[in-house]
Amino acid sequence: MKRLTDIRAIFFDLDDTLLDDTVSSERSAEAVARELAGDRGIEPSDLARAYLDCAIDFWETLEPGSPKPASGAIRPSIWRKALANYGIDDADLALRLARRYDLDRLERVELFPGTLPVLRQLHGRYKLAIITNGFAETHDAKIARLELARFFDSVILAGELALVKPDPAVFRHAMDAAGVGPEESVMVGDRFERDVVGAHAAGMRAIWVKCRDETIPDGARPPEAVISSIAQLPEVLARHFSNS
Repeated sequence: MKRLTDIRAIFFDLDDTLLDDTVSSERSAEAVARELAGDRGIEPSDLARAYLDCAIDFWETLEPGSPKPASGAIRPSIWRKALANYGIDDADLALRLARRYDLDRLERVELFPGTLPVLRQLHGRYKLAIITNGFAETHDAKIARLELARFFDSVILAGELALVKPDPAVFRHAMDAAGVGPEESVMVGDRFERDVVGAHAAGMRAIWVKCRDETIPDGARPPEAVISSIAQLPEVLARHFSNS
C-alpha cells in the first residue's frame, strides 16, 4: 500500500527556481536601454525599470483563456509600453530593443549553482517536469541554451495551453502528461500564489523556494516544506518524502 509521503513525480517552476531570471532580466534591460535608447534623452536605468515593470504587469495580468499573442509580439509590445512612459511612440525602436534584449538575455541567463547537481541526482529516480507560465517564444531558446530538456519528461508552457498558474488545470495537465496522480506529485517553485496555492488547488503537495523577503499570507495553507535554494531540495525530499 502506497504511503502518504510516497511520490513519483516532481514538477518544477522555471524562472527564479531553476535559473536566475531576475538578475539576468535586469542587467539585460539596462544594457539594451543604454545601447539603443541612450540618445533619446532617457536615463537607461529608468527605461530598464519601466520595461521590467511593464513585463511584470503583462505576466501578472494573464488569465486562463487569454488569447495567445501574435508570434514575436510579446517583447516588442512590452518595450513599446515602456517607451510610451516617456512619450515615445516608435514601433521600430521597440522591435530593435526587443530583439537585442532577447539576444543579450540569452547570453546572460544562468542556472543557479545547485540546479545541475540536483537534477542529476533526481533524474531517473523520479519523473521530472517543468510547469511554467509563458510561451514558446519567451522560453524555448532559454531552455535549449541551458540544455534543460535532457532532464525532463515534459515541459509545460502554460501560455501555449491558454492557461496560467495558479489555475489548477495547468497542474492537472502536467500530471496527466506524466501519468501520475496528485498524491504522487510535488510542485517546487518560488512564487507562493502561483506555485504553492496552485499546486494545492490541484491536490498536489508543494515545496516553496523562498528566495525573497515574503511571508505566507494570513490564513493560507502552508507548503509541505520551505527551502531557500534549489540546492536544498534533495535533503528535504529525503526527510519528508519518499519514492521507495
